[in-house]
Amino acid sequence: MRNDWQDQDEQPKTRADYRREQERAEQDFQERDRKRVEVEKEYARTHGRSMPDDDDDRQRISPAEQKQQRLGRRLNWAIVWLVVLIVIVYLILFLVD
Repeated sequence: MRNDWQDQDEQPKTRADYRREQERAEQDFQERDRKRVEVEKEYARTHGRSMPDDDDDRQRISPAEQKQQRLGRRLNWAIVWLVVLIVIVYLILFLVD
């Protein structure tokens, strides 16, 4: 003999129930994300001012932009070295018979 509460658990969800559950999960996620962003901003405000205050007139560069610039410089140097090596190989090929 089954209880009524067992029958309710075994019944499939309706589309409306599923949608409500998904909307609730999305709202919970949005709320958690909003709180996380607030905490990150507060942390950045309290710990982020490690640079001297007299450099405020300069534009601050984000860490992602710094990485991008550093990788760009490395890429430029790699290209220069490859061009030099290609020129050396062509010189060797033409000068050595």
